[in-house]
Amino acid sequence: MAFRKVHMIEIKELLIRLAKGESKRSISRNLKTHRTTINKYLTTSISLGYNPSKDNINKITDDLIEKIKNISINKAKLALSVPRNLILLPYKDEIEKYINDGLKGSKIIQLLKRKGIKFEGSSFYRFVNSSCDNYKNKNITIRLPETEPGKYGQIDFGRLGRIWDKDISKNRIVYALIVTLCYSRHMYVYVTFRTDMTEVINGCEEAFRYFEGVPLLIIFDNLRPVINRGDTYNPRLNKTFLEYSQFRGFTIDPANVSSPKGKPIVERAVPYVRDNFFKGERFISLDDCRERAINWCTNIAGKRIHNTTRKIPIDTFMNTEKDCLLPFKDERYDLPYWSICKVHPDHHIRFKNSLYSVPTKYISKSVEVRGDSAIVKIYHEGILIKIHKTVQAGRRSTDFSDYPENLTPYALRNPNYQISEGYKRGEKIGLYIESLLNGPYPWHRLRTAQKILRLADKYGSDRLTNALNKAEEYCITDIRRIDNMLKNNTENIKYYDTCMNNNINTSPPVIT
Repeated sequence: MAFRKVHMIEIKELLIRLAKGESKRSISRNLKTHRTTINKYLTTSISLGYNPSKDNINKITDDLIEKIKNISINKAKLALSVPRNLILLPYKDEIEKYINDGLKGSKIIQLLKRKGIKFEGSSFYRFVNSSCDNYKNKNITIRLPETEPGKYGQIDFGRLGRIWDKDISKNRIVYALIVTLCYSRHMYVYVTFRTDMTEVINGCEEAFRYFEGVPLLIIFDNLRPVINRGDTYNPRLNKTFLEYSQFRGFTIDPANVSSPKGKPIVERAVPYVRDNFFKGERFISLDDCRERAINWCTNIAGKRIHNTTRKIPIDTFMNTEKDCLLPFKDERYDLPYWSICKVHPDHHIRFKNSLYSVPTKYISKSVEVRGDSAIVKIYHEGILIKIHKTVQAGRRSTDFSDYPENLTPYALRNPNYQISEGYKRGEKIGLYIESLLNGPYPWHRLRTAQKILRLADKYGSDRLTNALNKAEEYCITDIRRIDNMLKNNTENIKYYDTCMNNNINTSPPVIT
C-alpha cells in the first residue's frame, strides 16, 4: 500500500493549527494524520526558518508550503505493507482472550511481537475495532462536560418539506442548514433547495454574519460538500471547504460515520426546527421562508428556556458567548472550484470551458486545478506548477514560455515578435523581416518570416545575411531561391564571377 499523498492545503492547515497552539495529539485526532507525519512536516518547517510555536502565523506562505512539499517528496519512499487482516486474523481468538482478561492494547502488542509477529500499532487498533466485538463497546454512552463559550459549534442538514419555487412553477423539497452554538444553544437556520458546496458555504456565511462571529471548532455531519469520504478513522476533507475554513479561521471536526451521538446538540435541533418552525405554516417563496426563519431563531427558539441548560439561549449568547467568538470580517469569500484535468498535446487543459497552458513536461498527465473569479492555480502531485488569470468561458490563456523554445516563434503570430527575433539574429535579418511584414495585413507573410528565422538558426546569421544581400542585389523575393542559395553554398558567388568562370560576355549588348 503506497503512502497517501498530502496536499499543500493540508500541510498549511497542519501548520496553522500548530501556530494556534493546538496539541499534536489533537491535530492527529482531528485531521487523521499520524503524529510521525506531523513531526516530519514540523521539523522540515523549522529547518526552513519557520517555527509555528514562535513565529507569526502570517509567515505561513504558499512558498513555504511548496518548499516543505518538495522536500517531503524527495525524502519519500514507496513502502509496501501486508494487509493487517492477513497478519492478525489467525490470532483473533488469542487477541480476544487477552482482551477478556483485561489486558491493555499496548500489552497485547508486546505479547504478539514477542512471537515474531510484525505489524504497526495503529494497524492493531484498527483490527480490534473492526473485528473484535468485545472491544467495540458501541452501546456505551458517555455525556461529555459542557463546552467553553465560543469554542464549539455543530452543523447539520435536515429535510423540512415542500414550498413553492417560482422559477420552475412547482413545489420543491427544501432543506435547513442548522448551525448551533454548543454553549448557549443559540441557533441559525438557513433554508435552501440544494445541499451543494455553494449553499453550504452561503449558509455558513449567513450564520456567522447573524452571530457576528465564528466558533473556533465546528463539528460537521458527513456532508458530501465538506467530507469527500466519510470514515471513522481516515475521513477525507474537501479541499474547497478546508480552504474556506482557513479563510474564516475555524477548525473542521468531522463526526463519526452514522453516529448521531457525535453531534447530539444539532441532531436534536433538526426535528425541533421542522415541527416548531416549518410544519403548519404557509410560505409564499424561498425568500419569505428565510426571512421568517431568522425571526423564528431570534424571537421563538432564541427566547425559549432550553430543556438541557435551563437557560434562555439568546440571553446566554449575548451575555457570555458572543464576545468569545472569532471576529467575523464581513468580506466576500471568493468560492473556488477544484477539478482534475488532463494536459492535452497542445499544452492546454480545459477548465470550466476555458483553456489554460501548462509546460511541456506535464503533457498527458493529470493535474489538479483550483479556480476562482480571479486566479486559476494548477497543481501536479500537490505542487503548484502554474498560475493564470481567470478568463471567460470559451477564451484561452496561453503562456508561450510553456512551449519548447524551438517552437515558440511559430506559435506567436505576432509580427513584432518575429521582427524582434530577426534583429536578435542580425541587423540585416531584422530589416528584411520588418520590410516583409510592413503593411496593414502582415499575417499572410508570417510563415515566410518564420522560415527566415529557421534559416538563420540552421545556417547561421552571417551566411543568411550574405544571402539576403545577394537577393536584394538581384531583386530576388522568393524564399525558396534564398533557401537554395544556402543549400548550394552560393550566397557569396556573384553573377559576374559565374559568367567569367564560364567565359560568358558580361558586357551589355550593343544596340544598333
